[in-house]
Amino acid sequence: MVKDYIKDKKAKKSNAVILGRLIIFSIIVFAVLLGKFALSGFDVTTFNGLPDGDAAYSAAKQFILPTVLSSNIKFSDSEYKLAKKSDSVYVIKSHYTTTDHKGDTEITNFTIYLKYNGGASDKKVSWALLNLDQNNR
Repeated sequence: MVKDYIKDKKAKKSNAVILGRLIIFSIIVFAVLLGKFALSGFDVTTFNGLPDGDAAYSAAKQFILPTVLSSNIKFSDSEYKLAKKSDSVYVIKSHYTTTDHKGDTEITNFTIYLKYNGGASDKKVSWALLNLDQNNR
């Protein structure tokens, strides 16, 4: 009976030591990960949810600029229409005005479908172009 008690006590002590070491190891791993996170300069402002209409419109301009041949382009920043669809899809309708070297102006309507993939909303890589329609007036 005494031997059983001593064996039980040793087994419980062995289990407690193993559990204690596991807890200490977990705390060390957590501290290392927390330290890497804190020292990486991670910007918490990237977790603000979905972008607003102005951010989507700015991204749309980044996708449209390479498709325009004229170097003199003016977007109608205050006259755009925005619709949010499911799965972070934004539909933007607006127009821009181009002026050629002769001074002739041309207004082009556009409808662009963008999908927000996450990340900083002011970066082009955070967006995917789904469709772009452009029509001259």
